[in-house]
Amino acid sequence: MTNYWQVTTQFERENDRGRVQKVKEVYLTEAESATEAEAAIYREFEGESNFSVIGAAKSKILKVLERE
Repeated sequence: MTNYWQVTTQFERENDRGRVQKVKEVYLTEAESATEAEAAIYREFEGESNFSVIGAAKSKILKVLERE
């Protein structure tokens, strides 16, 4: 059975006025554990300097349907 995880990240980004804001984003990833899901996010954002993973929770999503 496929497991999906919601991984919450936090970025520091500069807005159009030059102020640094903290922005949270949630990503869905397929993984067997929270550790594996977190590692997938770190691989995805390799090279980014101002981000961190702040949480991982098992998703209730059963299946992702892809369009053909």
